[in-house]
Amino acid sequence: MRTPQSRPRHPRPRITLDQLHTFLAVAEREHVTAAAEALGLSQGSVSGVVRRLEATLGLPLLQRVGRNVQLTDVGRALRQLAVRVLEDVGQIEELRVGYLAFERGELTVAAGRVMGAHRLAGWLAPFVADHPEINVRLALAPMRSLVTMLVEGRADIILAGSSVREPGIETVVLEHTQLVTVVAAHHPLASSRTAVRDLVAHRHLAHERGSATEALAAHALGTHVDPENTLELEEGALHAALLAGLGFAAMPRSVVEQDIADGRLVVIPLPGRSVSQSFAAARRRDLHTPAVEAFWAHLKRIAVDQS
Repeated sequence: MRTPQSRPRHPRPRITLDQLHTFLAVAEREHVTAAAEALGLSQGSVSGVVRRLEATLGLPLLQRVGRNVQLTDVGRALRQLAVRVLEDVGQIEELRVGYLAFERGELTVAAGRVMGAHRLAGWLAPFVADHPEINVRLALAPMRSLVTMLVEGRADIILAGSSVREPGIETVVLEHTQLVTVVAAHHPLASSRTAVRDLVAHRHLAHERGSATEALAAHALGTHVDPENTLELEEGALHAALLAGLGFAAMPRSVVEQDIADGRLVVIPLPGRSVSQSFAAARRRDLHTPAVEAFWAHLKRIAVDQS
């Protein structure tokens, strides 16, 4: 036996939207035949719908006056309610159209500092070119803030310098890369035969605190860094300072690969195991708009191409 708590909160209505729609067509024209023509139905069908509505309510809605009909007092009250109900239904249908239409799509992408400075534009540009009507909002934040933004719904997708391991979050790895210690080709370390031993005597260019790359770089460099001779820089400024010869830095190889190939930067091999980094995208396991789904599919294609 059903308990009161298990009963539906909203009982199933006996009146249908079709009945209200047909009744309103008659009420606006005060003529059954004219309403039938507007609806593309027979006069008998329209009359039958109105009669069933009156029978369901147990109330007279129309009264015949010659060839026309007029609303009763309760019919006029129902007309106002029917207009309101059908307008609300129209808003629901508009919500569906807006949800499904790419041209009204919007998504918020938040990225880590390193990703934002070096990888985001290249990965985002093809998507924006393919979907020019989607409004993409961007934000840059430290790793811990990125995860908070994602969990709280302030970002649809985040791009981070490591995989995100949180309940209810799915991740796709876009790129694996090694961290390499690099210095400008004109820097003294570039031509030193004892570069590894001499590192500690030169300025270390550090990534912003709180980024995934900063933590990995500290692990990769170990004791080869003098904390008193370290300069922390924003990512764009760090890369520029590195090329200008202001010091050395541990960088994701994929970020500086072209600089190395072109001879602007030189790799200083460090002893011991190499340190790798994964650039990844993450989103909530949730229902997403088509715009978010499209960008996620784009990122998954990048992951396949990079693998």
